[in-house]
Amino acid sequence: MVDIEPMLTYDFSNFGIKQIYGAIILIYLGFIYPIYAILNYDIKTNKKVTQSMCEECVRISNCSAHKVSKKNQIMDKNILYMTNHASIGDFFIDPYVLHYSAKFIALNKIKMILPIIAAISELTSCIIFISSGNSKETILENFKKIEELRKNDDIRNVCLYPEGLRRPHRHNVSAILKKGFIYHSFDNNLPIQIVHTTNKDYVMDDMKMMLHKNTKLFTYYGPKIDPLKLKAKFEKKHKRAYTKDDYYNYVYKQWAKIWSKMDKYRIDKLRSQGLSHDECLQKMEHYSTKFPFIENTIENGDEPLSLLFLLLRSTLWSIIYFIIFKIVEKFFSVISCIYKLRCPWSTEACTSSSPSCSIASAACSWGALKYPYLNNLSFSKT
Repeated sequence: MVDIEPMLTYDFSNFGIKQIYGAIILIYLGFIYPIYAILNYDIKTNKKVTQSMCEECVRISNCSAHKVSKKNQIMDKNILYMTNHASIGDFFIDPYVLHYSAKFIALNKIKMILPIIAAISELTSCIIFISSGNSKETILENFKKIEELRKNDDIRNVCLYPEGLRRPHRHNVSAILKKGFIYHSFDNNLPIQIVHTTNKDYVMDDMKMMLHKNTKLFTYYGPKIDPLKLKAKFEKKHKRAYTKDDYYNYVYKQWAKIWSKMDKYRIDKLRSQGLSHDECLQKMEHYSTKFPFIENTIENGDEPLSLLFLLLRSTLWSIIYFIIFKIVEKFFSVISCIYKLRCPWSTEACTSSSPSCSIASAACSWGALKYPYLNNLSFSKT
């Protein structure tokens, strides 16, 4: 499967404090906070782990999501969610707007880029990792894996990015969508719901490596696209077989239609029309007062953490406790030997003929055997 548009390029021309701050936040969200989520005993279910990481992203960026559409997210079993891919921030924002009721699809190379998040995602079943490659065998194997995991999960549907790659600050709709999953929807009679969220690339700006505060996000939940109903309606009207290309064309038209509707709430679209960044932010602030806030809630049930996750948590805590114990042990060993070497049983300087000093020397010798690093230390009695 080839990329539809040129790969994302990064702009380091104005690299400065904001970019350094953004990089630190990305490291924190990608490597440090996930460890805290693993260690947190208050988190007892799979979706709570993901929710915890998304909440931290929302807290740091102070962004807010608002529902533009009259329709809500469809929670029916076997729905395929299709959403726009704008930023690395999608992995924190899209679970939020989908109420943690979807599992996402990612390539195996993510395991090398974000190993801790990848491990958490696999243990909590919120991401399906697939192999990259264009061979027919690889593609069929990936679809087989996705279908098996989808069928066995009663509390999550599958979410995919049909654009194929991140498209930050590209305000025009993609010329085409990747057809594989749309054909898969047609062949397996899996309905689609398009979920479009604007301004995700202003929460985390991949191109400029920046984090923007107080971004307003706007989400549109599209109508249910049912291939069976479309097939019956089409064949009745046109008197010919309904093909998967006919279905793709309909899905793309709906994608483009929703994209156009959401242009009003897209910062990059307004900037392309000549508005300044501050003017765009003022408009977004105004629109946010007109639409309801999307609550950070878990829908469609949850499940307890797996035994492997609990084992990982226990192992990490064991390592932490061991490190703390060794630090405390070394500290008290140093203090103990200092007192022993100063011969606390005598008010005079220690001599070899003093019985008390003999006892102290023996004790310190035992301590030196246990803690050999103290052998080179010298102490004098004042």
